[in-house]
Amino acid sequence: MSENKNNKHWRSLEQLADSEKFREQLENEFPGGVDTPVSGLSRRRFMQIMSASVAMTTLVGCRWPEEKIVPFAKRPEGFKPGTPVQFATAFEMGHNVLGVLATSYDGRPIKIEGNPDFALSNGATNTFAQASVLNLYDSDRSRSVLLDGNTASWDDFNTYAKTFKGLKKGGLAVLVGATTSPSLKSQLQKLSKRYKGSKIYKWEPVCRVNEMKGAVQSFGTPVKTQLDLSQAKVVVDFNANTLQDHPTALQNSKGFAKGRDPESGHMNRLYVFENSFTITGGMADHRFPTHASEIGAEVWALAAELVFNSGISMPTVDRADLKKNHHHGNKHISAIAKDLAHNKGHSLIQVGLDQPAEIHALCNAMNEALGNQGSTISYLPFDRPEFGSVKELTAELDAGNIDTLLILGGDPAYNTPADINFAESMSKATTIHLSEKVNATSKLANWHVPQTHYLESWGDAQAWDGTWMSVQPLIEPLFGGKAAVEMISLFVNRKPKTSFDVTRESFCSMAGFGRRIPKDNPVFEKKWREFVHAGFYVGSNKAGQKLAVAGSVKAGKRTSPDAGNLELSIVRDQSIYDGRFIDNAWLQEMPDFMTKLTWDNAAVISPALSKETGLKHEDMAKLSIDGRTIEMPIYVLPGQAHYSVTVTMGYGQQSAGTVGKDSGFDTYQLMSWGALSGATGLKLEKTGGKYTLATTQDHHAIDQSGADEIQKRVPGLVREGDIEQYKNEPHFVDHMGVHSPALKSLWKEKEYTGYKWGMAVDLNLCTGCNACLMGCQSENNIAVVGKDEVSRGREMAWLRLDRYFLGDEDDPKCTQQPINCAQCELAPCEEVCPVAATMHTDEGLNTMVYNRCVGTRYCSNNCPYKVRRFNWFNNFEDMTETQKLVLNPEVTVRARGVMEKCTFCVQRIESARIDSRVEGRDIRDGDITPACGQTCPTDAIVFGDLNDKDSRVSKLREANRSYDLLNYLNLKPRTFYMARIRNPNPEIDGLASSDSGHNEH
Repeated sequence: MSENKNNKHWRSLEQLADSEKFREQLENEFPGGVDTPVSGLSRRRFMQIMSASVAMTTLVGCRWPEEKIVPFAKRPEGFKPGTPVQFATAFEMGHNVLGVLATSYDGRPIKIEGNPDFALSNGATNTFAQASVLNLYDSDRSRSVLLDGNTASWDDFNTYAKTFKGLKKGGLAVLVGATTSPSLKSQLQKLSKRYKGSKIYKWEPVCRVNEMKGAVQSFGTPVKTQLDLSQAKVVVDFNANTLQDHPTALQNSKGFAKGRDPESGHMNRLYVFENSFTITGGMADHRFPTHASEIGAEVWALAAELVFNSGISMPTVDRADLKKNHHHGNKHISAIAKDLAHNKGHSLIQVGLDQPAEIHALCNAMNEALGNQGSTISYLPFDRPEFGSVKELTAELDAGNIDTLLILGGDPAYNTPADINFAESMSKATTIHLSEKVNATSKLANWHVPQTHYLESWGDAQAWDGTWMSVQPLIEPLFGGKAAVEMISLFVNRKPKTSFDVTRESFCSMAGFGRRIPKDNPVFEKKWREFVHAGFYVGSNKAGQKLAVAGSVKAGKRTSPDAGNLELSIVRDQSIYDGRFIDNAWLQEMPDFMTKLTWDNAAVISPALSKETGLKHEDMAKLSIDGRTIEMPIYVLPGQAHYSVTVTMGYGQQSAGTVGKDSGFDTYQLMSWGALSGATGLKLEKTGGKYTLATTQDHHAIDQSGADEIQKRVPGLVREGDIEQYKNEPHFVDHMGVHSPALKSLWKEKEYTGYKWGMAVDLNLCTGCNACLMGCQSENNIAVVGKDEVSRGREMAWLRLDRYFLGDEDDPKCTQQPINCAQCELAPCEEVCPVAATMHTDEGLNTMVYNRCVGTRYCSNNCPYKVRRFNWFNNFEDMTETQKLVLNPEVTVRARGVMEKCTFCVQRIESARIDSRVEGRDIRDGDITPACGQTCPTDAIVFGDLNDKDSRVSKLREANRSYDLLNYLNLKPRTFYMARIRNPNPEIDGLASSDSGHNEH
């Protein structure tokens, strides 16, 4: 691999090296051949994956629950079949709670969107929440109670629950995951009172333990950090991935985006220190590849620089440790410290969850010293439940102190650290496991009980800002499962209560009506209805506080990795999180935002380490640390810290279902209790084997004349500059890319007197979070095709995210660019279609008439944007009528041999048109938001009428940063882009400037 010395954009290391593999990808319009059968994947297995992605069971679940659920908006009297209805509910995943709207058609939920009234998201949502609806219809969900692996009945389990007594003192233990539910917490308290001496334990693979310990060290109490990035002019992110991993990531992204307005002349500035590329690192103005084990040293170096050179007082921080760490950080630490000091009260420092408590405490001290409290950061103290750890539980099991173990959800037999041997210890007690699927823990348990999906049960949750959220079902439990609160009720109540009853009781207490639900109380019923209708209790959020830092901070032990002592970093996966979404086909086929990897995980290493070890992309390697060993493939990623190896968790599950079977490698085997996020001491050895990774990074490369032409075109594809350049030369964007003479059409172009739809994509705001991809996937009945077909370049996604690097392969900058059908006014696809299957509408949309398409693929060959997808198989052929219920009825299901593509969500356009006609008015700006734009947390995608000069999209079209992709082809696309503007520190970039602060930008 050669160094990129010419400051050029490139998509991958394969392209940078101009490899034969990349050239082959460019030259083949349809990789793998036209008629080549699916290799290594039987037709039966292929159809299993396809069916599993949309599977339901029986129609018995498609009736309304007896309890009254409340729609988010009013609807006409009675019920109109085929009319979509939205219900507010909440999606909880670990510490993250999102207010969402679930769209239901005839009693079946099909789509998850953000709740626009929920302050922490403002209508946006993430990939996990959107894809969660697919888990509801997972064909591998548990269908029955199991006793020692054999099918049992609910009567059998109810009988067991009624005779659940005679335990010796302390003989009952309960293991739960992270939960914020007031109802579940109250039920657990009742269980503890009912069985004296019982204890509750908690395990969550992605945890915030170090952050909480750091807060206790600083403030004497655990707190939830409340961030306001809209107030931040300078943000320093130390491996925290603030725009994605924080519980308020959606709000953080929106606040950050508000400070990235180049037209105003003022932009915030983001510094990121991290070992592996994150979404936040991709948005950085300055990113510094840094080993995770050396992040602490950089934080100490910054604190020392602030104290000794910037005059910032930090009395609680050990001065000797500051002196010891001064001048031992990155060479640009001094410039960063000056920037922070210049923006006191409007800066923010964040530290990642993998860092020790002492580093979090130091971060708290710096934020206080910089005057950031009350502006960019505040704290919300809370009562942290006194739950035991899973390590303590394992010790109690081994000691024989537990008779019965009740596990509520999760899969601890699979995902607990390898060195505590929890799976083996489970056998020393009678175990009951409540879960949606028969996973590794279920197979080892004595009793397995099916659990409801959150769209099947009542419940509540508490968001990060204290907002009390309601959870309401949209459908009866498809498999007769139980919610966690119902499970506990079997053991604590003489007459078991439903989740509806438990949630109402909890609401009654928290809303101030007492412990018992009042009868015939209209005030209570009104409050309850408002709670369920809105999706949260209005006014229950709490304002963050200023807290004085009292605890002292001392430096811990410093470690530095090297060639013989590599660093292992274990992180959550962008697609399957901690493994809970292993059987979600939408997420499995969603390319990772940076690696573009699907259906797998890999050991990510740097190009420098690749050269040093001889390990190349897709080589199999043995990873060994503290006697624990696994084998997995190598992925060489630009921008990775030199001696750092990053792996994601959640794959390699032996008990995975149809979709997740044989997917990836189990990295929990490398995890230890003392180093949940990884440690130094890793050894890498080449095994000699190879492994195919299905990545999309070089698929659909926009190129016409081969690799030699790429660099002429790429500057015209993803255009970027810095704020000073934009100020001094507002039209610099127009001079980038391929220059051509004035272009004229060969015929008279159509004039639009009505609506003229267009879309703006702001590269300055796009973080690459993939939310738009998932929104498009779930809205438009897009099929998944499996790993082998993705490897052939046959993925079906209508919207893709192209990732470009700029600069040196070991320390590049990154830019993300969403690409969908550009809806060209002079569309080349229309000119070559022999049957007029693709044609223009009177409103400027390039549409597809699917029943005309005969599959010549001429249109795809003629499309310079490579945004058309061909159905190589009839992906819906074997679906039953019941399975088809998961599909969006507003969108046509495409057949084999048909080309498909983005339609600007034409179904939403038509719905708005009907509503406007009924109301006797024109469509207003904002009435139509495509699925991609609706879910975007930064509002990077804007849709509207270009003929309306007051519309947002029209105003963006006139901005200096706007440009057309491949404009020299004279296609006149309706999708246009806004160039990315960076805000580098002049002192770091070596630009002429007398001020490193933000008064001039």
